Amino acid sequence: MLGLRFSRLVHAAIASGALVLGACQGGGKGGTDTDTDTDTGTATDNPTTDDPTGPPFPPDPTLPLPPPDPPPPDPPPVDVPPALIGVKLLDASTLQLSFTEPLAPVETVNPKRFRLSIAQAYYGQYGGQPSTTLIDPRYYNLEQYCSPNPPPPCYYEPPYDYYCYYGPSCYYQSTGPIVATSVAPLDGDPTSLVIGLGVPIQPFLCNTLEAFEDNPNLRMVLHLHYAAGGLSELQDLGGLAVPSLGDVWVKYDGNFYSYQGAAFSTLDPFLPIPCQLFDVPDDGPDIPDIPESDL
Repeated sequence: MLGLRFSRLVHAAIASGALVLGACQGGGKGGTDTDTDTDTGTATDNPTTDDPTGPPFPPDPTLPLPPPDPPPPDPPPVDVPPALIGVKLLDASTLQLSFTEPLAPVETVNPKRFRLSIAQAYYGQYGGQPSTTLIDPRYYNLEQYCSPNPPPPCYYEPPYDYYCYYGPSCYYQSTGPIVATSVAPLDGDPTSLVIGLGVPIQPFLCNTLEAFEDNPNLRMVLHLHYAAGGLSELQDLGGLAVPSLGDVWVKYDGNFYSYQGAAFSTLDPFLPIPCQLFDVPDDGPDIPDIPESDL
């Protein structure tokens, strides 16, 4: 009788919320009566950096952030013609020309639109007006020639044999004009083209240019000239033509041309061609004198 009354009181207390029954540890399963406090949580309870599925740690504020990727270059405006930005020697017989944008096919471009010069500038520091002289490179593009036949025996007898010359029968001679013979695209680079030369650049020419590198009043460079116009000119993909560069030298028939004014004033842009293909020897023939201008 007492048990029934107690049972009704317990049910009434539970219904009113005055009594809360605690849940059994371990979901009511056996094996929960233990003295250990070991935590059996999962990997998500205590994430570590070794777990690739766990949340990453925030970046260390004391470490510098990686630099951002540079933005892509802006395309050239559609109304701006392509410009020549560099000329170099790929080898002794090949020039590479680099431009600001891709060019149209060059199969019809006439190689005669290009001409090389030795451009010599006088800065006027020792009197007179500054001036520039353009010289055909043939006068400095010298190659050594040695006769295959040795000199004849000396017919002088001692003590007069000092009249005989027993040195090697070698001398330097010009290779002739350095003429552009071909124009072709450069494989893999639509912004460049290559120009083939009829004769190779010789070490003596590079030696001549190097001799004037430290001269404060006189400078000599190897430079390319180009004449635009007509149907066989250089153009970009939109049909805009590459501007002329010192074209008076291309149209001129002589081998020497001088003009007064600032040094290299007709060469804009001024793009000297580095001549560093050879280990130039220290010795060599004397640099020839420069003849007077044809003008």
